[in-house]
Amino acid sequence: LKSWAAGGSEWNWSPGIIGHSAFSETEVYLARVETDRGDILRVYEYDRYNSTVWQVDMAITNGSFVAHPRITNPTDCDLRGYWWTCVAVDATPSTRIYTPATHVAQTSRDPMRDAPWPHFADGLENTTFTGYNNDVGADMSYLQNHQIGDMFLRIPEEAYTPYIAHSQDDGFVLVHGHPLNGTKFYTWGQSGPGRFMQDFLAGGGKREGDYTELQVGPAPTQMQDFPVPKNSIREWTEWFKGFYGDVDTLYGEYDGALDLIDTWMKNEEDGMPQENVNDWDDFFEQHATDTPTEILVRGQPWGALEEMRLGHPLVPGLTFQMPHNDGDAKSQAAYLEAKPWVELLEHGTFSEDTLSVMPTSYQTTDPWHVLITKSAEDHKATWLHHLYLGINLAERGNLAEPIDHFTRSLEMKPNPVAARCLAVLSQTQEDAWTHYEQAWTILHSEWTTDASYDRLTDNLVNEISMFLQQAGWYDNMQAFLDAVPEKHRNIDTYITMQIKVNLRNAEYDAAANILGKECFPTYAKARSDLMDMWNEAQEGIAAQKKGHDEKLTNVEKHRARVDNPVPENIGCQYASEYC
Repeated sequence: LKSWAAGGSEWNWSPGIIGHSAFSETEVYLARVETDRGDILRVYEYDRYNSTVWQVDMAITNGSFVAHPRITNPTDCDLRGYWWTCVAVDATPSTRIYTPATHVAQTSRDPMRDAPWPHFADGLENTTFTGYNNDVGADMSYLQNHQIGDMFLRIPEEAYTPYIAHSQDDGFVLVHGHPLNGTKFYTWGQSGPGRFMQDFLAGGGKREGDYTELQVGPAPTQMQDFPVPKNSIREWTEWFKGFYGDVDTLYGEYDGALDLIDTWMKNEEDGMPQENVNDWDDFFEQHATDTPTEILVRGQPWGALEEMRLGHPLVPGLTFQMPHNDGDAKSQAAYLEAKPWVELLEHGTFSEDTLSVMPTSYQTTDPWHVLITKSAEDHKATWLHHLYLGINLAERGNLAEPIDHFTRSLEMKPNPVAARCLAVLSQTQEDAWTHYEQAWTILHSEWTTDASYDRLTDNLVNEISMFLQQAGWYDNMQAFLDAVPEKHRNIDTYITMQIKVNLRNAEYDAAANILGKECFPTYAKARSDLMDMWNEAQEGIAAQKKGHDEKLTNVEKHRARVDNPVPENIGCQYASEYC
C-alpha cells in the first residue's frame, strides 16, 4: 500500500516476499483473551497472499513486555516466510548498541561483507572515522560512528541468550531478548542525508528525529526468507525489559558492558532469566488457541470469507468476522469489498447491483480462479467475470490470456480498470498510452458517480503521471496536467510532472516555487531527483539573470547552487549519498 511509519513496534509478516508486508497500515484484528494470569492482548490477521495466518499474543508482567508471535500455514503447500520484529527507539549520536555477537554481516557497501563486532571500519568510501572519543579503531556499537546501514549481527550458540539492547547517557538500558537466528539494527547514520531523513520522518524539525531500529527474525539477514512447511506452526517468545546500569561500565569496555547486562538478566527478581522466558513460552503455547473473550478491533473480511469458502475455521482460537451492512462507513466499505465474493459462494454468480459498480477487491489464488471459471461456465459470463479472470491470470505472469479477458470485459461494459490493465500489459509505450487514454476517458464519462471514482482517479493520475515522465512526452504531459480535476492535483507524481514541464519551458521560478513548498512524502529516501530539479531551476534562474546568450560557466553554476541551497523540505542541502 506504499504506507509505512517509523516508531513503535512493527510485526512484519510477509509470506516469502522480502520486504514490508503488502498490507502495511491495513486495520487488523485486536482481541482480549482472559487467562489465569490475567488478560492478554492478541493481534492477528489472515494473509491473502498465500492463505496463511499470523498472530502476536502480548502481556505485561513484572515490568516486562512479553510477546509471542505465531505463524500458521494451514494449507497443503510448503511455503516460504519472512518475519522481522522491528522496534524503533529514540536515539542520540552517543546511543550504544549491545549484543553478544562476535561478527556482523555488514551492508554499507555492496557486496555484503563479514566484519568483527564491534570494532571495524564501516567500509564506505572517503570515511576516516577514528572511533568514539578519537580512540584508535572505530567502535561501531556507538551510533555516531555510522554513516548508514543495516547491521546483521551473528550471535554464537554459547551466548546466554540472543538479544539486542541499547542505552542512553543516563544509564537506562532496554533489552529485547529472543530465541531466533537473526538480530539486527538499522541506522540512518550521522551523514548529512542520514540526519536529514531522520528529521524529515520526525516531522521536519531540526535534529529532533534521531532513532534506530532494533530488529529480530528467524532468518540470519533480511535478504533471506525461511521455510514454513505445509500444515505447520512456527512460534516463539520475545521479551522487552529495561533497567538502570552503571554508566561507566556501560560506556567502558564492550565485554564489561555485556557482563553487566548478563548479570542483570540472570537475576530472578529484577531481570529476565531463561527459566522465566521458558515459562512464558509454555504459557503462550498453551493459550494460543483460546477463543478471544472480546473483539476490540475488527480486521479485514478476508479471513471470514476464506472460512466460508473452506467450510471450516482457518485456525483454532482466531475469530474472523464478516462486516455488517449497518450504516457505519468503515463497516459499509468492507461489506461492499467482500460482497461479490459472498455472492459467488452463495449464488454462484454476481447480482445486478454488483455488476453495476466497479469492484474494489480482487482474488488471485487458485481456488478462487476455479470458482470464477466455474461461475462463468455455469452462468452467463459477464464483464466482471472477465475482469476478475484477467487479473487473476495476470498475477501469475500470464500475458495473452489476460489480454483476451480484459478485451472482452471492455467490449461487454467499458470500464477503466480493464483498460488500465491493458496499458500495463502493453508491449510498447504507444500502445500503453492508447489504453491509458481509454481508461481516463471511460472513467470520466461513465463512472463519475461510482463510489470508487475518487480512488480510481487518484490511482490513474499517479500511474499516468509516472508513465509520461518516464516516456518524456512533454506535449502529452501538458495536456494531462490540464485534464486532471483540481482536487486530484496533490499527488507527488503529478506535482513533479508539473515541475518537469516548467523546467522544459524555462519557467524556472515556477519550478523552484513548487519545489520550495511541497513535501513529497512518497519520494521517501529517493530525494536526489528533487534536489537535481532544484539545482537545475537555480542554474536556469541565474542564466536568465545573466541576460545574454552565453552559457553559465561551471563556476557560475556552482555559485548559483551555493547561494540557493536545497530547501529542507525536499532534501539534504549538503549532498546525497544516493547521487
